[in-house]
Amino acid sequence: MKVLVVFLVFAASAAAVSGAATSCAPSEDFFSRHNISADDRNIPGSVCGGQCCGRGRETQLRNVLRRRAEQRVATALRPITELLLATKRTLQEHLTALSYQSQNKTAIFFTQLYKSHAIRAQAPLAALYDDIRILLKSNSDEDNGDELGTPSPKDLTISANKFFREVFPIAYQNVLKLDMKQFTPEYEACLKDAYDAVQPFGDVPQQLGVSLSQSLEAARALLQVLVVGAGALSTTERVLSSSNEECSTKLLRMGGCSRCKGFDTSPCRNYCLNVARGCIGSLVVELDAPWAGYVEGVERVARPDADAALRALDSKVSSAIMHALENHVILEKKVRQECGPPSTLDVPNPASSWSTPGATRRDSLRAPPPDTELLQFAATLAASKKLFASISDRLCDQPDFANENNEQCWNGETIGEYTKALVASASLSDQKYNPEITASTHQDFRVAALGDRLRQARQLLVSHSWGGSAPAAEAFMQGDEAGDEGSGSGRSYSEDDAAYDAEGSGEEGSGIEEETGIKESEETTHSSTPNISSAARFSPLVSVIISFATYQCLHYLNQFRPIKCISGIL
Repeated sequence: MKVLVVFLVFAASAAAVSGAATSCAPSEDFFSRHNISADDRNIPGSVCGGQCCGRGRETQLRNVLRRRAEQRVATALRPITELLLATKRTLQEHLTALSYQSQNKTAIFFTQLYKSHAIRAQAPLAALYDDIRILLKSNSDEDNGDELGTPSPKDLTISANKFFREVFPIAYQNVLKLDMKQFTPEYEACLKDAYDAVQPFGDVPQQLGVSLSQSLEAARALLQVLVVGAGALSTTERVLSSSNEECSTKLLRMGGCSRCKGFDTSPCRNYCLNVARGCIGSLVVELDAPWAGYVEGVERVARPDADAALRALDSKVSSAIMHALENHVILEKKVRQECGPPSTLDVPNPASSWSTPGATRRDSLRAPPPDTELLQFAATLAASKKLFASISDRLCDQPDFANENNEQCWNGETIGEYTKALVASASLSDQKYNPEITASTHQDFRVAALGDRLRQARQLLVSHSWGGSAPAAEAFMQGDEAGDEGSGSGRSYSEDDAAYDAEGSGEEGSGIEEETGIKESEETTHSSTPNISSAARFSPLVSVIISFATYQCLHYLNQFRPIKCISGIL
């Protein structure tokens, strides 16, 4: 009698377990959420063989799981890709807009100083800034595989030297106060030929050329490398989307077979990690070191000095003019030795002004400063140094792919504990110890090429770094923040920026006689900005004007004329 009771109890328990295993109701919610509609249970699948999945449903399940794995990886790669390209566009637009502002400010300086003859400086000034913008120009956001570190399209050292050579006759004419005259073409050609021997502007042109060349070459390299990084991530995504059939089967067995057998239970976490590290991580883990080096390289040049160099350009030009004015006696002596006394022509009605390309009113150039975007860029990129070492583990953060523990979960055979060893990492050398990977793992040739490309990018950035080791977020924000114009770009708008914009705002045709109006406009436009001291407002332009006025006084003194200009200077 006891034996009969025990038998009946055992039979009832077995029937209950069998009923739970044969019911597909727990799995139907999973199938419905993922739009797996095929119901052909009478044709068993070749992988799972469960009573809830036929061959068609199993095929759909395989595709869904593979697509979801790819999407999970893409969520780790695409935000960084988009951030790299957005930062590239922000910097490029900022520097381009700043170049137009700097060009306009320099043009206004020439108008105030040279008045009627300023138009003759238009062509050399435009040529210099055109060369700057050619160097910064890049129309593509795709890495076309061009060799990194190729010579730039323009040598700004040569461009700066050419600019000052072309401006020299105008500056010398101003030194001699020939307002209503102009040098003959032959004499002007002689001045340009004698430029190297005379050195009218001292070493300022050489310093300016070197500064522009170094800073803008670094900016150009950074713009190129940001595109390279984005291209590397996009190619990585394509590599991961072309995983082999064996790994698709392993993803199906891990994430789908429990549902095909009627269980609504996720895989054990270590089971998921072993499959993900072997099938996903091992494909791209060799990019881990090159990517970390790439990030470090970007951090070294994360704040190119191009903005500061462009902002200082007009003051360097004024310093050069000041040098010629202060050393006019020596300059005249050298010129007479090379070209003889001045040979001039009368110019009764010279043109008085010109319009500068890109010169618009200040208000139309306003844009939010990119400081927030740049800080986000620096922080996000720094956090991605170990991106490729951990990218596969992100898959197992999804509830459909992994349970929170390794007990009472799907272990590949049934609901229970996962007892196999967890592989240490996604590295190729560790995969021989991976219990879920049977075939040997080989590196994709595209991954090897990407690694080389990232190493080249890092080397290029290191070659342009200035030896600084400050973290990107700090390095980019240090120093004189130049400009606040550009579409989607700019810098924080400080008191110095207000003064800078006031002088280079694009108010065409302004001259010395309009100085009062300029100051009134400055006070109106920047009323929300605290007033700055008179010393802070003392720009290089004013220094040159006072120096020139002083020179005129001394000239009158030499000719024993009444000194009536001192009050005007004061």
